[in-house]
Amino acid sequence: MEITNQYNNIGYLYDLDQRDIVKDDLSFYIDYAHQYGQEILEVACGTGRISIPLAREGFNVTGIDLSDHMIKVLEHKLLNESMDTRSRVNPFVADMTEFISNKKFSLIIIPFRSFQLLTEESQITRFLKNVRTQLTEDGVFILTAYRPYGLLDETWVQDEHEDWVIYDQNTNKKVTRTQIRKSIDTDKQITYPEHIYYIEEPDGTTQKHTQKLAMKYYYEEQLRNLLVTSGFNIREEFGYYDLRPIEEGPELIFVCNLRIS
Repeated sequence: MEITNQYNNIGYLYDLDQRDIVKDDLSFYIDYAHQYGQEILEVACGTGRISIPLAREGFNVTGIDLSDHMIKVLEHKLLNESMDTRSRVNPFVADMTEFISNKKFSLIIIPFRSFQLLTEESQITRFLKNVRTQLTEDGVFILTAYRPYGLLDETWVQDEHEDWVIYDQNTNKKVTRTQIRKSIDTDKQITYPEHIYYIEEPDGTTQKHTQKLAMKYYYEEQLRNLLVTSGFNIREEFGYYDLRPIEEGPELIFVCNLRIS
């Protein structure tokens, strides 16, 4: 089954998100890049929120994303960067379960819970196999997921509620993002949320863009076991990007390397 592209045509809206969660991880990835990042692969790179700052730090970054719109936004943003930074980012439109490079990477990252967009076992297996194939023997793979806040049951189905509001100074538009949790498959641990963007024009008219998602959730031990049985050693694990213990944070962050038999 192919991965459905959920992010086309909203790249410029994606960049308006100013919540701490889309800022706090950057220094974390930069720190690991300084330890392992001779060549970096960012999976689900989006509009370059992490790829571009890594390139500014002097690292070579291959960024892949399923959304051609996201990649176009990234390429447009690179036009405002130095020649050196532009030369260090190599973006591709690609399916993360199929992408194979002709080189290996010393650091592979899949930030901001994008791994959870893989909902089929075959997708998950192919992706982790591709990571193993493309990671250097001494390289590091960092995977993140959202820790379920409780039992994955029908209480996860929720009515529309507001996530954030921002006034875009570049366009003089007010953008409000809301979220509806439409349904949940409790057996497969997959939720079906919708992100809704309301764009209020300066003249008061409003446009609405709806983004339908499917996200697979994992309990901590499930994700740990998946990584180990997929051929990885877990070197470190954290609950947030400030390196707090995994049991004390809202995230599941695993820093892995290859298990060499």
